[in-house]
Amino acid sequence: MLASIAKKELVSALRDGRVMWSAAIFALMLVAALASAAQRYADISKEREAAQSIVNTQWQNQGEKNPHAAAHYGVYAFKPVTPLSFFDTGVSGFTGVSIWLEAHKQNFAEGEPARDATAIARFGELTGAFTLQMLLPLLVILLGFAAFAGEREQGTLRQVLAMGVSPVKLLFGKALGAAGAAGLFVVPVFLLGLIGLTLAPGGSAFIGHALVLVGVYTVYAAIFLFLTLAVSAAADSSRSALVIMVAFWAVSSVALPKVAADAARLVYATPTTVEFQKAIAADMENGIGGKTLDALVAERKEQTLRLYKTDAIEKLPINFQGIVLGLQEQVSNAVFDKHFGLLNGAFDKQKGVFEALTVLSPRLAVQMASMELAETSLGTHIGFAGQAETFRRSMIDTMNKAMTMNSTGANPDYRAGPELWAKVGAFTYTHQPLSKLLAGLGPSFMAMLLWLAASIVAGVLAARKLKALAS
Repeated sequence: MLASIAKKELVSALRDGRVMWSAAIFALMLVAALASAAQRYADISKEREAAQSIVNTQWQNQGEKNPHAAAHYGVYAFKPVTPLSFFDTGVSGFTGVSIWLEAHKQNFAEGEPARDATAIARFGELTGAFTLQMLLPLLVILLGFAAFAGEREQGTLRQVLAMGVSPVKLLFGKALGAAGAAGLFVVPVFLLGLIGLTLAPGGSAFIGHALVLVGVYTVYAAIFLFLTLAVSAAADSSRSALVIMVAFWAVSSVALPKVAADAARLVYATPTTVEFQKAIAADMENGIGGKTLDALVAERKEQTLRLYKTDAIEKLPINFQGIVLGLQEQVSNAVFDKHFGLLNGAFDKQKGVFEALTVLSPRLAVQMASMELAETSLGTHIGFAGQAETFRRSMIDTMNKAMTMNSTGANPDYRAGPELWAKVGAFTYTHQPLSKLLAGLGPSFMAMLLWLAASIVAGVLAARKLKALAS
């Protein structure tokens, strides 16, 4: 019985030219988005790799110089792209692509692609994620809005129910038929995308991410499918069902994400760049823990002179200036940890607002999960910045120690060479394992499952009320 109902729905959908043309256009848009993503990944990944190689070579070939001068010479850390980062660009257009690693400063990422975007690009770009999040629900609504209401208007629904067909079986049969019709267009594109991912450089490492993404968008489509069937069963007409579902789509998929973003910024505001830099400058001057840099230097000078049993830094067998530079880094790092910690804490709280509002919009939950799996979320960028900062601190510490141990106060003119530059190594970004990403997506997955359960329950309850039509 279930198979017969599904087959009938599938055949009806395939005979509807408007539905098939809409599905075909949707599939073509998805293919175009994936093809564009593949091309951009191929181009930009090569650019980033080449840029990182160039700056690494410049660092290794900078010649002989004072280690502290080399610390100021610095090096760039470029954020790598993943094969999925152009399926869902997330916030990557606004977070910068590289960070300048130098002594005494923890810099923000720079080179945000949005700064160089044309005016038309600010309206948004066609990506696979955008196509699925915004247009897939419309395709599902188009397939299902007349499932019950249309048969009621034609007078066939009473006849079907009078034959003893279970309303719940009818619901799931229609759901399978509509899903089959959508799958004829969407599944081949998904398979094409997965094949392309395996062929892309480094793409095999993200097959697991892609499969989870397929599951996420399948659940997203199922949510809208059962909600559409529930509304179709309860509505007076197919036109009413269509209007109700399109209104729900507009509110949940268009309006609420913008409201959530504004609400998060209002509830947990972040400082402006000027305010942020002023706060750092004030703590640099006043020190952390009640001790200024000058006080720390004086204390360490006394300890060092006592350790080496001498009365002047010029008589030390080490270069005390290297110790001073190390203390300066210690103070500045503590200041950076404080203020970047507060900033990232505010971002975490903003994310909490988004997670709370997923109960009102399934798209919010899908959007968050999609960005995390594509590694284009703000959390991923913060992780990249954290790894770059860890590398910077190690690099500066290596320079300061070399300066301290290879020169003295009486003879401070030490020049390091390629051996020291090679000791620093090259910056490499480590991607988070999929298991860790999934663990962090618990709230989003829970919200999606709750939406799916609620939509199925709504469909079942609405279908059961149809029994009155047969009596």
